[in-house]
Amino acid sequence: MTTDSYMFGRSADELHRLARQGALVEPETEELFLRSGIGAGMHVLEIGSGAGDVAMLAGRLVRPDGRVLGVERSADSVAVATGRAAAAANVSVRFEVSDLNTYQPSGVFDALIGRFVLAYFADPPGVLKRLASSVRPGGVIAFMEFDVTCISSVPGAPLFQNMAKWITRAFEGSGIDPALGSSLGAVFRDAGLPWPYMTSFQKASCGPDGFYWLFAETVRTLLPHIVRLRLATADEVDVETLADRLRDEAVATRLTAFSPRWVGAWARKPVPSN
Repeated sequence: MTTDSYMFGRSADELHRLARQGALVEPETEELFLRSGIGAGMHVLEIGSGAGDVAMLAGRLVRPDGRVLGVERSADSVAVATGRAAAAANVSVRFEVSDLNTYQPSGVFDALIGRFVLAYFADPPGVLKRLASSVRPGGVIAFMEFDVTCISSVPGAPLFQNMAKWITRAFEGSGIDPALGSSLGAVFRDAGLPWPYMTSFQKASCGPDGFYWLFAETVRTLLPHIVRLRLATADEVDVETLADRLRDEAVATRLTAFSPRWVGAWARKPVPSN
């Protein structure tokens, strides 16, 4: 990835955040994979596995005879993912520790998938091209990526606007494209793949039961970068109360909060003509 470590770290809190975020977008992730053609019996390569949510979702889709290989650079994350997969019923998923900057799959796969991973590489099209070389002709490449510049509220409100700015600028200041999802079509083309089919969505919430935790937990994991870049002090962020303050502001101003834009893209690897 762009540095020697994932910018969010690999703590238990971060794995919990990823699992909670993953549950929020699981229906759309499953729809993306189904639309792309992932189904029973396929051999799938999944990259940037984290705690294993995407790999296990794919594992359920390829039952009963398919299998999934998840690749992740963090041994701690792989240990967690392996334990979760072992506890799941009738899902053929295994995980491998490897640096995806240099990883070259040894087998041939029916599909290559990932979620919220390409933005963390210095050369997303180059990584995608290298890994797609292990997908059979006619196989599937499907990814979901983010655009955090689309975090917003209607009406605008001071704390919400500051929070959105902290997140976007923390990505920018760490050399990561905060809007890569919205350029996913160009990433596919630059990787030598066909123009992909694309979809996008945002989650919206309002009132006291909204998903303010999504923003607060993201800020929590980005806090070292926010402070390093002098976007705000830790006291100004006050991350322990941030979710509650966002909720209170939302209720007081009757705002609707919008998540990042999440973008899905899929294509089939061309079959050489005779």
